[in-house]
Amino acid sequence: MIAIGGVAVALVSLHARDQASDRADRSGVAARSSTAAPSAAPASPTPEQQAASALAGLLAQSVTDRSAVTQAVSDVSDCGPNLDQDITTFDQAASSRQTLLSQLAVLPDGSALPSTLLQTLTAGWQASQQADQDFAQWATDETDDGCTTNDQSDPAFQAAAGPDGQATADKKAFVNLWTPIAVKYGLPVYQWDQL
Repeated sequence: MIAIGGVAVALVSLHARDQASDRADRSGVAARSSTAAPSAAPASPTPEQQAASALAGLLAQSVTDRSAVTQAVSDVSDCGPNLDQDITTFDQAASSRQTLLSQLAVLPDGSALPSTLLQTLTAGWQASQQADQDFAQWATDETDDGCTTNDQSDPAFQAAAGPDGQATADKKAFVNLWTPIAVKYGLPVYQWDQL
């Protein structure tokens, strides 16, 4: 009986010790959880990344301008119903290009980007601006003189060919430089004829 009582006391004592040990383990885990180091804060963007992000915003505006110009060229070429609006579209595109050029010249952290990247884009937008102005005159001629479908003999249309071709060459060069940077930072990638 004494032996049984002794075993019972030993078991109760063992059980009490196990419970205390479990509580200590749980409180230790809780303490470790609450004092665990917070996850590392995301790294601050590099100057190149900041410049690329700012440039992506300008490119998005250029895409909008280019789309409007493409539609207007098609409308004038087809002697469509929006000739007066087409003139305005070309004028607005030329004005927008000038704004983009001004913003590009003071791009935050722009010096962190390859200089050739900025030079080719600048040249491309300058040429596009000149082409937009020539296209505006072409649309004006077609409005004032009676529209001829696909009138490529118009002097203003012919004048647009030079800067338009130059813009194409510059934008192709720009896109080749922009694509790896855009991919690196998860920014939009464009084809030359979207800009």
